[in-house]
Amino acid sequence: MTQVKICGIRSLEEARWAVEAGADALGFILIPKSKRYIEPKELQYIIAHLPPSIRKVGVFADEPPDHVASITLQCALDIIQLHGQEDAKLYHKVPAVKIKAYSFRENNLQTLHSEIEQGLIQGILLDSKIEGQFGGTGVSLPWRDLDFQAILTRIKKTKLPVILAGGLNPQNIEEAIQLTHPFAVDVSSGVEQEGRKDRELIFQFIQKVKNLKTNNHNSPKP
Repeated sequence: MTQVKICGIRSLEEARWAVEAGADALGFILIPKSKRYIEPKELQYIIAHLPPSIRKVGVFADEPPDHVASITLQCALDIIQLHGQEDAKLYHKVPAVKIKAYSFRENNLQTLHSEIEQGLIQGILLDSKIEGQFGGTGVSLPWRDLDFQAILTRIKKTKLPVILAGGLNPQNIEEAIQLTHPFAVDVSSGVEQEGRKDRELIFQFIQKVKNLKTNNHNSPKP
């Protein structure tokens, strides 16, 4: 079954909505420039009130490795998501599973493969990109595009879990999964109203994912 990550959580209430709806992971934006940024102290409080079965993901972009490691330990993060131009080998000592974000429009697939071969990352997040924004753009990936499908095939050959992001919402999630068969899906703006998480949209999104039968051949979760 396809896993679900609700990203951009900013309050305990939002986190509980996602948990109650059946989310597998929650994402917290630790990028100060992001409109969904959450202070580490607030994040620490939220995580302390979540069930241990929920995977907690910290999203960073070009932050110093020591800073990332400090927040990872302070907040008891399970996973870190590197969403910038980081050199993954600089983060190998951070005590968490590492996911690397990859934009379809970026020409750095060779670098990504090198990081995979070195065992530096344990998952790949495919996202759309708008200059100056770090995820949550609401822009969908071109799932039917032949170039996109070719890159997706190459990435899946690495056998690492592939997480699909980029403009997902309750209306398009079924088509997106059927065209890409990811290990997991990641949503942020697609379950928001007026810039804040919406309980009903979170529920609708997760139910559509969990009720969809797919032939998902991705590797086990990292």
